[in-house]
Amino acid sequence: MIDDPALLTGVVLNGAHGIYDVHTDAGVFRCTLRGKLKKAFARVQSQNTQVVAKGRKLNEYQLRRAEREREKNSKTAPEPENPIQSRLSAGDHVKFRKLDQSTGLIEEILPRQSELSRLDAGSTERKAIPQTLLANLDQVIIVLSVAQPEPHFAFLDRYLVICEAAQLRSIICLNKADLPHSSRVEEAADLYAKLDYPIVWSSAHTGQGIEDLRAILKDRTTLFTGPSGVGKSSLVNAIEPEMAIRTGMISEATGKGRHTTTGSQLYPLSSGGWLADSAGIRALAAWDVSPEDLPRCFVEFRPYLGECVFNDCNHIDEEGCAIIQAVEDDVIDKHRYRSYVRIYHGDER
Repeated sequence: MIDDPALLTGVVLNGAHGIYDVHTDAGVFRCTLRGKLKKAFARVQSQNTQVVAKGRKLNEYQLRRAEREREKNSKTAPEPENPIQSRLSAGDHVKFRKLDQSTGLIEEILPRQSELSRLDAGSTERKAIPQTLLANLDQVIIVLSVAQPEPHFAFLDRYLVICEAAQLRSIICLNKADLPHSSRVEEAADLYAKLDYPIVWSSAHTGQGIEDLRAILKDRTTLFTGPSGVGKSSLVNAIEPEMAIRTGMISEATGKGRHTTTGSQLYPLSSGGWLADSAGIRALAAWDVSPEDLPRCFVEFRPYLGECVFNDCNHIDEEGCAIIQAVEDDVIDKHRYRSYVRIYHGDER
């Protein structure tokens, strides 16, 4: 085949309302989807969101069960070898036709090597909508502040579950380390370090941890995320000043951060690699993690899996549960186990 000079390959930096900025060696192009891709996206999105709850209130795991059962019972054509996802996300690799020096038409979405997804905030009892935070990533840096606002470790546990399910490396960044904080933060840091999660103490104000973060980010594609108000944008500015991301402010009335970033945005790093600074997330739910797979997403549970009296043990209230015994013996942390129970029941997002 003869190479078409008008056909370029690039990575999606961001997108909204069907318009995407795509980075290439020849510069950044503003692209839209070809007509056939638009129709395919609409069809897949419709299929992904039609989950009937039959009047019952379902959590996200029950929604996934219902969807799997619906797919099992429906007679559908076999999926194509590279099925299209329901929407483009930052980090997706695409082929597009160059229209002029700054615009293009996306003709093909290349298969994803990895992705990090969550349950979209628009999901309801009758439909579950996946939201991909970043495609083709290598790792996730989860940022919490040690104070102002106080760290939410249940949020961290939910995020770690999502990363474990996606088989992605997780790094925990405890930001605003220059602020006074409770001993609970130090204890939590020790706990997660013992679970082999790398811990970085950082402060954009003093520069603590900035060089460590630069080394971690080098030559990798990383999602930089966490709740609103923990100082993600300030950290990104300290790591890569040219990005000039707006810095958010903490509301004195509520202690919660105001949203200052509107969505995942992929940036090239001067030292090599890519960084996505995601929108602040006040609530988070695991997506596509079945109740059967959930225990394995808690790394300290793994040595005890298969040791329970009953093979179908859910590790909630069954007799002879090896994990519950490990909690009672203080081998497994009680707070981590409570996070497991909450996630299993879908009590929190």
